[in-house]
Amino acid sequence: MPNIAGKSKVFGSKGVVLSFTRAPDVFLYRELIPGIKKYRYKVIDGANTLEAAIDNSLDAYNALRSEILEHAQEVAIRKAQHEIETNSPRRRARMITENMVRSKKVSIRKCLNNFLDEEQKKVDADLLKEKSLQNKAQGLKQLEKYLSDKGIEKTHQTDNNTFHEYITWRKAKKSTRRIELIYFKDFLIGYCKPRGLLINSLDEKRLMPKIVIKESEVDANPPLIEEGNWNLVEKTLKQMIKNRETGRGPAKYSVKGRGVYFNQLFYRWCLICKNSGLRPNIELNKLRLCDVKRENVGRWSKSKRETEDKWNAIIYMKDTKTGKQRAVPTNGVDSQLLEWRKEQKEYLSRYYPGQKIKDKDLIFGNPAKEMKQFPYSMFHTIWIRMIELCGDELKPYVFRYRNYTPYSLRCTFICNLILQGKDIFEVAKLAGHSIAVCERYYAKLDMGRKSKELTEIEYGIKGRRKTNIGSYLED
Repeated sequence: MPNIAGKSKVFGSKGVVLSFTRAPDVFLYRELIPGIKKYRYKVIDGANTLEAAIDNSLDAYNALRSEILEHAQEVAIRKAQHEIETNSPRRRARMITENMVRSKKVSIRKCLNNFLDEEQKKVDADLLKEKSLQNKAQGLKQLEKYLSDKGIEKTHQTDNNTFHEYITWRKAKKSTRRIELIYFKDFLIGYCKPRGLLINSLDEKRLMPKIVIKESEVDANPPLIEEGNWNLVEKTLKQMIKNRETGRGPAKYSVKGRGVYFNQLFYRWCLICKNSGLRPNIELNKLRLCDVKRENVGRWSKSKRETEDKWNAIIYMKDTKTGKQRAVPTNGVDSQLLEWRKEQKEYLSRYYPGQKIKDKDLIFGNPAKEMKQFPYSMFHTIWIRMIELCGDELKPYVFRYRNYTPYSLRCTFICNLILQGKDIFEVAKLAGHSIAVCERYYAKLDMGRKSKELTEIEYGIKGRRKTNIGSYLED
């Protein structure tokens, strides 16, 4: 751009009169063409000074009018054509699709990490249990593995058929696959969809395959109610303690008598679980001394002419799986707790003399870890060892051949109450279940208990009984 020698605006700043340093005596009229960033110039004849050029600029202005109007019309036509092409339905649809796809091109791993971060915030705000988050994170690991095998790395690549092969790809129990699919749907529909990370054609009703589980497949853990089973289990538990004391058991926990201590703990743990119906890991392992109260429900003895003591332990569950607090009056738990306290004090005085048990300490805590909770895997491992020692003498449950687990102790408590004829409503309250759950899993035992009265045959002459019918409206 050459240097300007002088210039002045004219016609209300619509145009400019100017001259350049290379020819300061030649004056030009300049005006911007509307719609484009270009100028049009016209020489002003008969002007030697800027003032003279301003006076004669009207002729140059009129001379440019036709040229500027032609250029303005061409610009308007091109602009209108561009708007027509841009605003066509096909063009708009293509632009929207391209923008949506760009917004959905987010990696599965990044979305999973962000999702779990959001869930952690719920845990911190006491809106979600830590264990629930751990289970969800474990289940979502299978999502990443499955999508990786399918060659899917971005969220927008998932469609209505993506997960139809998961039920055959995943080698696990039906119940495990079912809960994992629930986690997947929660992640995709609850997290990705509101953030625009999925395609619009995704149908949440068709997204996940359905896994049908029969009633026989969702039975509770088998109870130890077959004849002789509980006596065998109790006998085996005592033998395991004896093996530890005599040194015939594994030397894995030989430091500071931990093997004997944990076997004694496990023995009392099993008996209390069977007599209270607490959930093994999330209730019994978190039970504290302050959660159990003793109550004397003794009765007056006419023969002895005195009141006989009968102490029961009442367990108050504050934090449960279902969120419902409950009180559980028990039989046999009081004596087991007293015996366990004696054994525990003896062990502490021998190996941890400076350690004292406080009211808020766990009943089945680990003295080597300041009475913190033992890993549940230890209970599971010693349970399997106990079942192996029972051998073939342990009879299978009549309704199913499923292996016995620590939860079988809780199921034994519930089944015993039903077999004793307790009301299903009371059983549900003691177990922390709904009535529907109790009826679904355990009520079939009640029909077995009534087998005699249901199959009893009436002997004698069959006859018709004459029945008189009356009405409340008769006088």
